[in-house]
Amino acid sequence: MQTFDKQWNQVHGTRNWGRYPAEELVRFMARNYYNQQRNLIRVLDLGCGTGANTWFLCREGFNTVAFDGSFVATQKAAAFCSELAAPGVFLQADAGMLPFADSVFDVVADIGAISANNSRGISQILREIWRVLKPGGRVFSSVLFTTSTSGYKTGEKIDSHSYRNIESGPVAGLGTIHFFTRAEIKRVWQQAGFEQLVIDVISRTDHGGSQRVSFYTAAARKSGG
Repeated sequence: MQTFDKQWNQVHGTRNWGRYPAEELVRFMARNYYNQQRNLIRVLDLGCGTGANTWFLCREGFNTVAFDGSFVATQKAAAFCSELAAPGVFLQADAGMLPFADSVFDVVADIGAISANNSRGISQILREIWRVLKPGGRVFSSVLFTTSTSGYKTGEKIDSHSYRNIESGPVAGLGTIHFFTRAEIKRVWQQAGFEQLVIDVISRTDHGGSQRVSFYTAAARKSGG
């Protein structure tokens, strides 16, 4: 099943955003991999968008592969990283049907890509992440929007906690968005086969306090290794 929402082609084609890496990803990579030989750590940037997180991973010397369902996004990301010493590999792909062999990545980084799906798509993507990770490999997900985020329950309801064409808030106009609960993350990540799950939450306001942005981060490990 294809999981990429084609509305992101328009988003990436009309918005100039994504120039700075996610602080949560920087912290995760630093805590877990900065003391290792970085060129031997193979990282998949899942749903790379216009390449801010890919730029960080490549700049820090990790062996990085990045993809997005949007061709426009991958072109922008490749251009953004082109002047780096190790600019990474870029391709267009669907997160629910990853074009990689089993057990080839040490890390899969997801910054806001998984949340742009319905419940069925999320489960499929997590199974694919588990498949391509090496035994002992880690997945790090961020921007897993909580039900406290402004705009929740607006627009067209797709399934439990999944909505499309959200009418207001920070995710308005971004196609399908899923809003998570902590219990759901625990259940779905474990069903996909992950262990040692650590969940945190980050909340803030935006637009002068009129909007609330709230999201989970989740870090987990594939058994073995």
